[in-house]
Amino acid sequence: MAASATDEERDFEPLEPSTLPSPPSFKFDQNNSSSQNLLSRAGSGYESQYGSMFGSRFSLTDGSGVFLSSLALTIIVSAIAIVGIVLVAVIITLAVLLSSCDSRSTMTLQKQLDSGFCTSFRLNVELNNVQDRVVPLLCEDYMLDYVHGGQYLKDIEVSVGSASRYLKTLSVQHHEKKAVVLDVDETALSNAFYYTHSSKGLMDPRSTMWVSTTQVSPILPVRDLYRELRAANWSIFFISERPESLFDLTAKNLLESGFENWTSLILRSSDDAEGTIQAYKSRKRSEIEKQGYQIMSVLGDQWSDVTAPAPGTRTFKLPNPMYHII
Repeated sequence: MAASATDEERDFEPLEPSTLPSPPSFKFDQNNSSSQNLLSRAGSGYESQYGSMFGSRFSLTDGSGVFLSSLALTIIVSAIAIVGIVLVAVIITLAVLLSSCDSRSTMTLQKQLDSGFCTSFRLNVELNNVQDRVVPLLCEDYMLDYVHGGQYLKDIEVSVGSASRYLKTLSVQHHEKKAVVLDVDETALSNAFYYTHSSKGLMDPRSTMWVSTTQVSPILPVRDLYRELRAANWSIFFISERPESLFDLTAKNLLESGFENWTSLILRSSDDAEGTIQAYKSRKRSEIEKQGYQIMSVLGDQWSDVTAPAPGTRTFKLPNPMYHII
């Protein structure tokens, strides 16, 4: 044991101080310190200038080693918010469009249903199945479209064409007193063409005020037939439900519209004020026949114009979508 200790001591003999390495010496360099401080201040200026431009030094990492500055994070969040707002706006716009389409579809369907009803109404008025005095409010637009769209005039042409073909089969000698009876309003003359969307509901086309203040125009197919009949020696009578107070105006309207040289113009007197238009016109036709005339045909836009004629008289009903007189 003692020998071993002696051996260890021999193995670890202490070194002489002269053999130990001297510690490194450090000198404080004043110039070096100044340069370090200068660099430090310069670095602070860089960070102050560019850090304010690109965001603070605070950064986040997403776990993959990618660092995000606060500015980048703000941009991303703003972009997400904008996308969200755009999506909401798109959804709202689509909802409004779908609602609008649904509303238009409903309105179109309703308009088709209304149009179908009004077509049936007009047909049944012409057949005298419906005797309402005026057009339902629901059908006013339909009737105006019918009048101003051209179909009204085409229907008149068909009716008048049938009358013309029939009357051409009949010859009239100079000594014969064969006659044709015509109504005035919506038969020879029309004010329905001046009844527009802006005036609907404001004036009754049957009223004296309407007749006396509204412009009239000739119904051309009827005027052409009238001239053919006059050239063929027919006697022509006008029987109108207009009051006698409008005689001068009515005569003026007819003359200015090209209806000349009629045999007689008959308007409703105060004695005829009682009773229906149908009874009044039937009575006036009887008076014409008592004068020796043979009425061969009657043309009018109302059933009251053509109902209960004398035997052998051919009647022709013209369309009137605006009003009905009984």
